[in-house]
Amino acid sequence: MPKITRRNASLALLAAPSLARIPQAAAQGAWAPSQPIRVIIPFTPGGTMDTVVRPVQQILQQELGQPVVIEHRPGAATVIGTQEVARAPADGHTMIMIANSFSANITLRPSMPYNPMRDFAPLLMATVVPHVLVVHPSVARDFAGFIAAGKRPGANLAFGSYGIGTSNHLGGEQFRELTGISATHVPYNGAPQAYTDLIGARLQFMFANLPDVIQPSQAGQMRPIAISAERRVKELPDVPTMAELGFPLVLSDSWFGLITRADVPAAARTRLESAWIAALNRPEVRGRLEELGFTVLAKPSGEFGAEIRRYTETYAQVIRSNGIRVE
Repeated sequence: MPKITRRNASLALLAAPSLARIPQAAAQGAWAPSQPIRVIIPFTPGGTMDTVVRPVQQILQQELGQPVVIEHRPGAATVIGTQEVARAPADGHTMIMIANSFSANITLRPSMPYNPMRDFAPLLMATVVPHVLVVHPSVARDFAGFIAAGKRPGANLAFGSYGIGTSNHLGGEQFRELTGISATHVPYNGAPQAYTDLIGARLQFMFANLPDVIQPSQAGQMRPIAISAERRVKELPDVPTMAELGFPLVLSDSWFGLITRADVPAAARTRLESAWIAALNRPEVRGRLEELGFTVLAKPSGEFGAEIRRYTETYAQVIRSNGIRVE
């Protein structure tokens, strides 16, 4: 009989209804907040999550009739911020913005002080930033040439990431497995040094956030050869998607969404979800975020729950098959 661990128990809960599904019938009666709304950001100020929240902050305040306050609770790979929401009253006044790390942590960190799939409910998936597969110009001119270079006898390409267990690390490992190229992961503490080493040919490739690659690609310092997105993007119209190239299962991007406690009343969750979606769909908000390289999704709670499960299942397979661990 296989050993039952908390990680296995958490993954088993992927089939349970808690995170995945909010009741279709909202509770009777309208809900309105009675105090300021807290949006927890589990990172330090000035990061990408701030960029997503701030354009909608004032609109949400007008719609909900209460101040919307951003609180930064960084640390422990987002566990500190997420635990703050788990401990908050289940009254609809506290939510947290999460990213891919929420799904990765289920397997990477099985001893978290909460159960991610049982204790939280999705509100909406807000935005995504596609990842672009970029190579040093000396490696290849296009995707086919890159795959050939990675399969040559003795090839052992180095690919960088923003750190162990980050979305572009897991995407890179999955890509290596699916394509059969020979490559070794080199983790960095964030993006800047990784980009510097790619430009300096100390790395041969990496998956990078779309906005970060535009200028160095135009300058010839790195070459974009594929994008992990549903469709081509206007910033790189000649760069094909992974699906076009025959690898639709490659999952590498940076998404952002909102969750709250699972026992927050359905009427409160429904009101918060609709307010966020309406704000994100405002032309001025959508336009501003798209200028910054985001794709606005505004996916409702049910779709977001399905996406969380999809990423969790994919990341679990990649983490287990590659023996990935964090300290």
